[in-house]
Amino acid sequence: MSISTVTNTPISQFDEATTTSYLGKTNRGTYVFSGTAKIEWAIGEVPNVFEDKHQKDTVALNCFFLNKTLAGNLIIEIEELKMSRKGYCIARAVLKQTKGLDRLTDLDSYDPSEWTDKVQTMFTMGNMDSEEGVTSYHNNPVFSNLDKLEPFTYAFMSEFIDSKFEMGSISDNMKDAGTPEYTQLMNFKDQRPTDFKSIPYWCDMILPPPILLGQDLLGGPVWCPTMQIEIQFKRKPTGKQIVAHFITNHVINGRFDIDGQIWETNGDILATTRHQCLILPWSRNTTKVERSRSKI
Repeated sequence: MSISTVTNTPISQFDEATTTSYLGKTNRGTYVFSGTAKIEWAIGEVPNVFEDKHQKDTVALNCFFLNKTLAGNLIIEIEELKMSRKGYCIARAVLKQTKGLDRLTDLDSYDPSEWTDKVQTMFTMGNMDSEEGVTSYHNNPVFSNLDKLEPFTYAFMSEFIDSKFEMGSISDNMKDAGTPEYTQLMNFKDQRPTDFKSIPYWCDMILPPPILLGQDLLGGPVWCPTMQIEIQFKRKPTGKQIVAHFITNHVINGRFDIDGQIWETNGDILATTRHQCLILPWSRNTTKVERSRSKI
């Protein structure tokens, strides 16, 4: 963990991994940021260009994954689509990478034709403190007794997070049929608080529920790439731990959906999410070098 030279306070590992630099505004009216996708996290981040506006809170986002993001340098280009003084605003963010993963250091060197779109994101911004109107809960899922959750170590990024899992959903050998539904408790090891920036991470830091169906049904180890993810933000986060529930109701022709909810540990709903994903052989998620090594 590094120390900020301005505030002399610790910077969380998550924030350090998702830091971006603002390069400026193009003649097309878009905002360009430069950053790095680190292999340890394998995520991107959409910076907040609404810090000085009334709409400071993320209300919704919808991400479309067009090409596989690689570990290395990237840029994020943000375009304002619908702006409002006090109402909701809509913007588009595009995560891009270039051959050789060169880092863009100044806006004058930016040639859009040299960059490939990896992720397209539409996001809605608002101000939750000024929202008012009817509130109603119908058939609202509630999470199970947290005392029943057991420590669980993810194969990836476990050095950054603590997790407890509803182990009854998993078969003993991961080959027999299980249930594609579970609840988990998660937090950052360095106790970083939950906020709008980290909620998309918690929505995606999951074990895809169909994996719990077992390798006998799936035909062996599988990779579940995300085609699309939607997140609806319900209220401002306040704690450091989240409770998440995910379920897959339909797997058809190797394509499936995930419905999920993210709560505070006191039961307050923070966000809902829906994913559209594929089930592919695990070999599709390995490099040529890794595949050649596996044959040795």
